[in-house]
Amino acid sequence: MDKKELALEIDSGASLIIEALENHGFEAFIVGGCVRDSIMKRKPNDWDITTNARPKDMMKIFKKTIPTGVEHGTVTIIENNVAYEATTYRIDGQYLDMRHPEEVKFSKNIIDDLSRRDFTINAMAYNQKSGLIDSFDGIKDIEKKLIRCVGDPDQRFNEDALRMVRAIRFSAKLGFEIEEKTFNSILKNSKNIENISVERINRELEEIIEYNPLKLENFNMINLSDYLFGGKSLEMNNIENAYNVESFINKEKTCKYLDSDNEEKKYKQALKRALIFEDRSKEELSKIMRSLRYSKKEIEYTIAIHSILKDEKYELLTENSKDYSHKKLLLKYILRDLKNIYLVKYAIYSKFIEKNANPSICFSLFNDIIESGECFSISQLKLNGRDIIKNDIASGAQVGKILSGLLEHVIHNPGDNEKDKLLSLARKA
Repeated sequence: MDKKELALEIDSGASLIIEALENHGFEAFIVGGCVRDSIMKRKPNDWDITTNARPKDMMKIFKKTIPTGVEHGTVTIIENNVAYEATTYRIDGQYLDMRHPEEVKFSKNIIDDLSRRDFTINAMAYNQKSGLIDSFDGIKDIEKKLIRCVGDPDQRFNEDALRMVRAIRFSAKLGFEIEEKTFNSILKNSKNIENISVERINRELEEIIEYNPLKLENFNMINLSDYLFGGKSLEMNNIENAYNVESFINKEKTCKYLDSDNEEKKYKQALKRALIFEDRSKEELSKIMRSLRYSKKEIEYTIAIHSILKDEKYELLTENSKDYSHKKLLLKYILRDLKNIYLVKYAIYSKFIEKNANPSICFSLFNDIIESGECFSISQLKLNGRDIIKNDIASGAQVGKILSGLLEHVIHNPGDNEKDKLLSLARKA
């Protein structure tokens, strides 16, 4: 790829900011991930700008700014109702806490700024006037599909130890390998991860799980699995199951109860986690996720799918048996226990992915249950607690017990979900 002939399309808002800074006598470039993604023909998530203008200059030039981190040279500029981070060229001082430099010095030289960045593929800058600034051969590493540190990897990883996990995350997201010297430095310095907050590690882990869980094997290789995952290495077979989720779901997309990609993503992530930690008990998995600061909902969804995955009574779902009535019964019990249709879908997938089986018949039965309105929850019963109290059948805690018993009966006998029949059954309870 010829750097001189490279022409990248810059986001309109970023382009306006660069033009305004240049009109006031400053340099400005898009920098980092947006340059990398543009070269790779990927849509950037955001557009960061680097400039030799100081924060006070930027706040004078632009009408709408937020002093996000002026001590580190960063100002957020609002253009076309979009926020853009613009940061002054800088040289970082010594890192004492493996995250923040003790001091920051502003520079007039863009190479100084690029030289402090983590990986060569993130250490490129571009504008339409000067073209690509690539002093560390990031474009060659994109062509070679390599994650390589800028300069000395030991220095980079001792500045911010999270960069070691970021290397694995970029490897997962981009499909790149980690360059040998960089990986050996991760091996050497991996213990430093224990100085990083688990909240920061969690964000990187989730992207690895989303893009390519196979890369979690690296945590075994760098001896971090015990620290992160509760004293045990990850099972490769479990990671492979999680990796197969995407292709399996795309191939067997038979359930039609999804509203949006965002809605789907959280359940897909829960399924992948459940498969990755399939060999752990519910208690172990819950402990790992709490220690990694997952939210209550994330833990709830993962544990729910994991419980179905581990429950032997659901094995019949994946067998070639034509005992459809029993399969349908099992599906109703999953619906009863999990209540959430999205969650049920991915719980079912967990069984089929593990067996590499076809879920079409299972989902056909699942759809029948939903579309026919067959009862699988107390709220669907044609009798409620007020009816039981009104007819002097029971009161207090006994009402809930009777409703649970009626639901159990109706799951097995769908035709009995009628008010008169249920009243009769309730009186006999």
